[in-house]
Amino acid sequence: MNPSTLRIIAVQILILLGFVLAATNWYLRPDNAVVWLLGMLTLPVSWALVASFGATSGHADPGRCKTIYNSLIVAGILITGSLATVLAEAFESIPQDWPTRYGMLMSALILIVIGNGLPKKIESAHGPCSTSRTQAVQRLLGWTFVITGLIACAIWLTLPLELAKITGLALYACAIVFAALRIRSLLHTDTEPPAVP
Repeated sequence: MNPSTLRIIAVQILILLGFVLAATNWYLRPDNAVVWLLGMLTLPVSWALVASFGATSGHADPGRCKTIYNSLIVAGILITGSLATVLAEAFESIPQDWPTRYGMLMSALILIVIGNGLPKKIESAHGPCSTSRTQAVQRLLGWTFVITGLIACAIWLTLPLELAKITGLALYACAIVFAALRIRSLLHTDTEPPAVP
């Protein structure tokens, strides 16, 4: 079985798992029907939209198809993980604050993944940015995302929920301000930007 077929099967399994988990949550908590409906339909609707535009057809670029299916699989894992966490909390298998913690942890992990990929992305220079400046900005954002994501993971795993919410918001605000100021200084300097570690 080739990798493309395995990816399609993985998406289908995640869609079925999402239906089962969302339907079970719906049965246990019918008052949140809209949430379960969104959890149930997000992945199949996304897959249908991608297919309707021909992005995964036989004529599509294999590299692009791989990226699209990998993205759908990651999205499916996030959605089914959320639904499973809420279901586990409904059965009192995990503490009540863990559905919130799960969502925040996944956000932090996504930041880490994006930050890890940013410095490897090569783009041509546009506007006021030279190639070295573009790479310096990408490295800066990459490091900022990774460090922010790691600190956020520690916050959501260790602090009480209310304190974690406040601390997490403060962390993200500091990261945004830091990145904006550093990017501004990188773009407005006449000399070559210093290497970002």
